[in-house]
Amino acid sequence: MKRNTWIGLGLGVAVVAGGTTYLLNRPKDEVKWRLAKLDKGNITQRINATGSVSPVVQVAVGTQVSGVISALYVDYNSIVKKGQLIAQIDPTVSDTQLQDAQASLLRAQAAYDFAKADYERSKRLAEDKLLALQDLDTKDTALKNAKGNLESAKASLDRARANRSYCDITAPVDGVVISRLADVGQTVAASFSTPNLFQIAQDLSQMKVQVSIGESDIDEVQVGQRALFTVDSLPDKQFAATVSLVRQEPITTQNVVNYVVEMIVPNEPLAGPDDGGKGRTGSSRSADAGNPGRDAAPDPEKAWERMKDRMEAQGVTKEQFLKRFKERTAGQSQGRPGAAGGMAAKASAPVGDPKLLARIPGGASQLGGPKFTGTLALRSGMTANVTIITNQRKDVLRVPNSALRFNPAAFIKEEKKAEGPRLGQPMMMGGPRPGAQSTTGSKGGMVGRREDRIWVLENGKPKALVVKAGITDGQYTEVTGEGLQEGLQILIGVENTKQANGAASPGATGGRR
Repeated sequence: MKRNTWIGLGLGVAVVAGGTTYLLNRPKDEVKWRLAKLDKGNITQRINATGSVSPVVQVAVGTQVSGVISALYVDYNSIVKKGQLIAQIDPTVSDTQLQDAQASLLRAQAAYDFAKADYERSKRLAEDKLLALQDLDTKDTALKNAKGNLESAKASLDRARANRSYCDITAPVDGVVISRLADVGQTVAASFSTPNLFQIAQDLSQMKVQVSIGESDIDEVQVGQRALFTVDSLPDKQFAATVSLVRQEPITTQNVVNYVVEMIVPNEPLAGPDDGGKGRTGSSRSADAGNPGRDAAPDPEKAWERMKDRMEAQGVTKEQFLKRFKERTAGQSQGRPGAAGGMAAKASAPVGDPKLLARIPGGASQLGGPKFTGTLALRSGMTANVTIITNQRKDVLRVPNSALRFNPAAFIKEEKKAEGPRLGQPMMMGGPRPGAQSTTGSKGGMVGRREDRIWVLENGKPKALVVKAGITDGQYTEVTGEGLQEGLQILIGVENTKQANGAASPGATGGRR
């Protein structure tokens, strides 16, 4: 062979040998751990839920008798007093039954009086031996029957009076009409269920918020806890509330068990541009302040045009209507709103005869009377985004939640043994709330408690520390245990997952789930 050939072969062998040596002796890839410090801080545990706003006391007003609604005396936003007449069911049938009961009572009373007099007369004859005792007993029985018929007639009269009184629908509480569910001419049937005519809120100065809490969190909610919530109409305003009731009644929807939690909140005045943001109600300013002519007397001609069809249907001419209108509006001053308990009332000028309007379909909306015009921030039916503060801890050791979910086993190839549990052993990773108990099947059906762990580096290798997890705020979790001190470096993930052994799950890398 030529000399150059030998030289080329020698160089090739040297290159191959050098490459092999490099591959065998090159430094191994190292995992770059992501670290965080065990620090001290405050943790506030919260439960978020969505609920609805409603009055504290809201009464549904219905009817016990069936019939046609003949009159409505209140409308939406009307302020009513307890016992006030607000509607009437056609009393024709009840009046007839009442008259019949009164006539029956008169007949029964006459029969009783006659039976009593006949018995007294027969008794005197029997004492003089002029009447047989058997005949006296017959008179006595007739008297007792007459007395029983009289008592029955009195009871029938009381029942007829009660049925007649049921035709007059009265307000059960002081409050504001927030819903009207019927109109004049509508037929209501109370045979199988009670039809509702109105919804009355007793007091709008305080409202109630109801939310549904899942069974996994309900044990953390206690009466007296503080809560905050916002409504969509005022997203920048936070309302403070207090948990007043945790209902024991379970509500199951699609196999999910929830419990209702109620909170009471003062209804704050809604701030306006004209009051420096201090909030206002109908009582804070006069109705005509800054709004001259707001309650000016209505135009009779316009009122007639608006009521023309209804008046003509009742046989009322234009001249008669204008005469009545002027009589009722003459000398009346403009209504001004008042306030009580966050409510504002305005006396509207009547249009036409109130008794006539109350018996016309749609006429209730044109009746006068006190109206709620208060500008309160919370309204019935609003959606509340609620945060309940269930626990607070100050100046405690805490770790990021990712530290409790991290498992370094997926990132180590050759280390078969490590202090603590085997790195290859599947661990029960943290669930939605770190520190919560989990159950594992075991022999004999025993239930085991999960041990929470965090990982630290010791001589460059991961080492597990058993800790006890406390409350969490969703970002940090309180921990206690031996060997824990402020400033301790703990593992929360890796910087580069390409060198990991196999595919790592988001939980293994410390990412939030």
